Amino acid sequence: MSVTASTLIEKVFASASAVVGEVSRIELGTVRELDLQRFDVAVSGSLDGLTTGLSRQLYLSSVLAWSDGPAESDLLPDGNAADPFSGFDVAGLRLMAGGQDLTFHRDLTPGSSVTLDVKLADAQLKDTKSGRLLVLRVERVYSDSDGLLTECRETFLGREALA
Repeated sequence: MSVTASTLIEKVFASASAVVGEVSRIELGTVRELDLQRFDVAVSGSLDGLTTGLSRQLYLSSVLAWSDGPAESDLLPDGNAADPFSGFDVAGLRLMAGGQDLTFHRDLTPGSSVTLDVKLADAQLKDTKSGRLLVLRVERVYSDSDGLLTECRETFLGREALA
């Protein structure tokens, strides 16, 4: 029996709701100067700033995957991992960014060993004119041995993937 659009989004909602409030801690490892320089080139097109200011602050929240990543055969059709939120599978849904709010506490220093705490803060299933919509609010907190670096609050919108 195939899963219908309404039951699939409800299944993902139930799975997400079960982990709301749980914190997953991920040791990201040491941030290298080379990684910051590469990011600076990607953001600004040059090495003039050598990853200072806003570019350096944005680095942590801009990296989507800190490991080698899943095998290509394990990726969803859109190229994303099935579990981008550390705790529940969103396979079958189309995810869209719904906004991001960042708070910067300190600049990232090359050589820092960074820890990430990820929490699904809220999950809501809404009925809209165009169908059911899953609204996910994710909080990511980045810190090093000296304390808090960056807080990132993100909203993601999920819809049933078109057949």
